[in-house]
Amino acid sequence: MLQKAVQQLAKQPHLLEKLKEDKLNLAGVSETEKAAVLDVLTDKEFHGIDVKNGYWK
Repeated sequence: MLQKAVQQLAKQPHLLEKLKEDKLNLAGVSETEKAAVLDVLTDKEFHGIDVKNGYWK
């Protein structure tokens, strides 16, 4: 579930903005996971990384 959420957020930056503003709820994702996702996806070095090729267990 988290993998799909990250992929959608990476593809659709407007959803990332809504998540930052607490206007988007990720069902099944803890606050800790949400904070980690925001930390990674809002990092200026993130841009250009292909999340499909990331490591997922």
